[in-house]
Amino acid sequence: MQSLWNTLNIVIVLLQCLVPAAGIVVTAMGRRTHGRAAMLGLFGCVALLLEGLLRLGQTIFLETLVRSVGIGGVSRVLGILGLVSFVLTVTGLGLLIWAVVARRTPPPQPAAPGWPQPHPGPQQGWPQTQPAAQPGPYQNPQPGPYQNPQQTPYQEPQPGRHPGQPQNPPAGPPPPA
Repeated sequence: MQSLWNTLNIVIVLLQCLVPAAGIVVTAMGRRTHGRAAMLGLFGCVALLLEGLLRLGQTIFLETLVRSVGIGGVSRVLGILGLVSFVLTVTGLGLLIWAVVARRTPPPQPAAPGWPQPHPGPQQGWPQTQPAAQPGPYQNPQPGPYQNPQQTPYQEPQPGRHPGQPQNPPAGPPPPA
């Protein structure tokens, strides 16, 4: 019965090591697209994997440890292993949280080979026109393709007024209610 529990504990710890190992693979593959955040996640997964391997070694070698150092020595060794496990867990989770909130660095945009690079300044064969300087805030002299020159600015609808009715009420006394 004890070997069944020992085997079950080993299987559980192995499964808990599998998740950070998969995280290491995923974050290493996402290093180009996510930059620093992926590296932080990678280091967090490494810390959690080390913690899982420590726990795996503790589970496998616990009986051997008890036989070699006795009950009194095991409590000290397990206390030290527990402290190391705690530090690795807190470090791994902290790095993963930091990776989630870290700013993503955009991937570098390589220039396409064979395409001419834009040159500032006048180009030959094209007429050069300089926009006229306008005092004050910039106003577009001509409507763009998505602007309607006859369109009036948006106004809040007035209660009781329906689209298609004139904005100003007709002159004269108000209609009886």
